[in-house]
Amino acid sequence: MPEPLESGPAGAWPSCRRPRMAVYKSRGIVLRSIRYGEADRITDIYTLDRGLISAIVKGVRRVGSRFGARMEPLSCVEFVAYEGRTLDTVTQAEVLRSFRRVREDLRRLEAAGGMVRAVRAFCGGDEADRRVFNLLFRGLEALEGRTGEYAAVEVAFVMKLSALAGYAPELGRCVSCRRGFAEGLPGVRFAPEAGGMLCSECQTVPGGAFPVPPGLREALMGLMRRPVAEARLEFGLIESARRVVQEHALAHAPAGTVAQRMTG
Repeated sequence: MPEPLESGPAGAWPSCRRPRMAVYKSRGIVLRSIRYGEADRITDIYTLDRGLISAIVKGVRRVGSRFGARMEPLSCVEFVAYEGRTLDTVTQAEVLRSFRRVREDLRRLEAAGGMVRAVRAFCGGDEADRRVFNLLFRGLEALEGRTGEYAAVEVAFVMKLSALAGYAPELGRCVSCRRGFAEGLPGVRFAPEAGGMLCSECQTVPGGAFPVPPGLREALMGLMRRPVAEARLEFGLIESARRVVQEHALAHAPAGTVAQRMTG
């Protein structure tokens, strides 16, 4: 029981007494972890039922910490935390899937980094979407399970995530004149702010456009249709595909720290 005030009527309680913190249990994927103070870390976690949260893990950097490597970036964890005004505090955690191979391989990690930045950009609120959680889990699973073409997984993931967020790029027809494209049509460009592909006859749109190589439009449509685990992309299209998905995300993700989240 709290102690009553020393002054005032007997049994009176402080009017500013802090309410009890809500304790909860959840499942999530650790997106990133940054050092805080001498021994703590602040983590971003995309959870199954609470959306994107930021939480402090106290003492995690101390030798012999009970957390050990349980809150490493990209790990899928089940955790217990209590709510705070600005940061939640993780008190327990168990690893469900570590995705260690993704963290320890530079090419896999690069692709996973693009996926994480996209989640932080498109899903910055606290509204949970199990489809996002499942897509991220499947994307990391695909990176861990394959032996190459990691960029194809990244591009497919960001395309699908943008669609879940309501910002799917228009690939099937010109975003300006609405005419359909013939397969392999030359002169196609991508207009990030307009939200899709432009035919060769539509030259002026707000925000400008940049050319894309032949076959990229069809390749991106294929990535949208297939499961992320089946993503394939020709080597010569990788950089152009990455540019398309990144600039599309920068143009259409919710306002705030989008540029920082997509580049940092």
